[in-house]
Amino acid sequence: QVVSSYTLLTEVRDMAGQPFGLCTTGTVVIRIQDTNDNAPSFKQMHYETQVEENRVNVEVLRISVVDLDEPGMPGSGAVYEIIKGNDDWSFEITTDKNTNEGVLCVVKGLDYENAKQRILVIAVNNEAPYVLAPHSQQLSQSTCSVTVRVMDVDEGPVFKPCLLRIDVKECEEIGTSIGRYVAEDPETGNSEGICYRIPPGQCNWISIDEKSGEVRTIKILDRDVGEMRQGQCNITVLAIDRNGKTGTGTIQVVIQPGNKNYPRITKTDYIMCRDRKPICLTAQDGDEAPYSTPFVYRITDRSLASSWKITRHNDNSVYLSPKGDIPFGIYNIPVSVIDNGGRVGEATVKVNLCDCVTPTECDGQPRVLSSGNVTLGVWAILAMILGSLLLLLILITICGCCGTGVMHRQVTDDCANHNLIISNTEAPGEEVMDHNIIPLQNTNDQGGYGVKTGDQQAFEMVKGRGHTLESVKGGGHQTLGSVKEGGGQAVMDTCRYSYSEWHNFTHPRLGEKVHLCRQDEEQKHSEDYLLSYNYEGKGSLAGSVGCCSDQHEEEALDFLDQLEPKFRTLAETCVKR
Repeated sequence: QVVSSYTLLTEVRDMAGQPFGLCTTGTVVIRIQDTNDNAPSFKQMHYETQVEENRVNVEVLRISVVDLDEPGMPGSGAVYEIIKGNDDWSFEITTDKNTNEGVLCVVKGLDYENAKQRILVIAVNNEAPYVLAPHSQQLSQSTCSVTVRVMDVDEGPVFKPCLLRIDVKECEEIGTSIGRYVAEDPETGNSEGICYRIPPGQCNWISIDEKSGEVRTIKILDRDVGEMRQGQCNITVLAIDRNGKTGTGTIQVVIQPGNKNYPRITKTDYIMCRDRKPICLTAQDGDEAPYSTPFVYRITDRSLASSWKITRHNDNSVYLSPKGDIPFGIYNIPVSVIDNGGRVGEATVKVNLCDCVTPTECDGQPRVLSSGNVTLGVWAILAMILGSLLLLLILITICGCCGTGVMHRQVTDDCANHNLIISNTEAPGEEVMDHNIIPLQNTNDQGGYGVKTGDQQAFEMVKGRGHTLESVKGGGHQTLGSVKEGGGQAVMDTCRYSYSEWHNFTHPRLGEKVHLCRQDEEQKHSEDYLLSYNYEGKGSLAGSVGCCSDQHEEEALDFLDQLEPKFRTLAETCVKR
């Protein structure tokens, strides 16, 4: 565009433009609006520049263009673009809005050793699209070339690669070589004169040789311990050349799972009832794949392997069951478990094959009912002992109670049946001619005591305190004291007799006496046999003097030593001193 506007002075006159007509003037401004009908073009077709290697974000060149369109308008604003030589995006070009120049910068460090120069092709366009006149030719894009020379700089060592991954097997021994990490000097292209070290403050897993760069473990790497649970660690390594230039690299240590654990059966104590339901054995291994499942189970004892079998359930479980009808009892079955890495774990599975319906019936003790070999548990033996003691205690208690009852009954029967009851009517006795019995004198003074004899019998009744009557048999006649002839001397028999014997002896005779009493003409008892007695005075302090007592020891008759004189003769007759 040559002229952007036109200014015109105009006049208006009346009277058809006659000179004598009135007139006035005015100004007209015509502005020409620019269109982008001109393409920008570079002032130079080729540019050269230089930059030090490894410099970043630095301006290396400014490029100018010529555009015939109106300045400051979108039709003249330049847009630059690198169309060749920037495959690694090391360069960048932008537009300076004030000068409309292209600014070329390095955004990624260049390496002299890789490329000593870089050649770029740059093109330019306008911000606004082109507007072409009718029948005009197509505008062509303007381009230029830029040669960037890279200047060599003394650089530090460079690790290749900058990140090295090293896989280490779990639980490797201390000092195991796991790799080598070296750097090169870019100027020489080798590693001579470079030393290595690991800065402090990082995970202390490895060490690196100062000269060779060999990497070794300095501790056992275990994924189950502390900081190693994550399984990896990034470690920064420094490389230093002769000039003190430093380069850095990174080693990534990754702990690979190892086969460090034995497979182990989780439960080894089982109870199998009569239904013989298979037992599920399950093993665990602390290792990760590929050193864990699948497991292989085996019964190592040949004799037990013939009677028990293992059936696979899944990768880590099997079923254990008897092959046939084996006896009840406790079986200790050795089982080996092999993991996928070949590591073998040994275990003994205890199976209590019990004659039960539910496992709770056995309660951990063998219960064998159908086999000839019976095993009693501790509780069973203790129950038998306690039962025996309880039975013995019951028997002792019963015997004690029965003994007390018998003694009480004997004493009661003795007191009730064997003692004479005091009678208020008695008949006077006849004289006794037996030389062993001395007649009592003054019997009326001590009523209640007497001796009576018949042709073939005699008996004695003695009143006492808790002592029994005694019937004594003699030769040809009976008396209260039976006199046995032996060696020409009279011997007193101290034998005692029961109430039934006394009753059998006295009842027929008393009945006969009563019958004779009724033979009186007036049908009254004869005074010769029955006589009423009045108060006879107090009894003896010694109580009974009868020799018919139930006491068997002579010591129980010591009371006879305290009798009054009237009864000593009778006592001497009953008891032999």
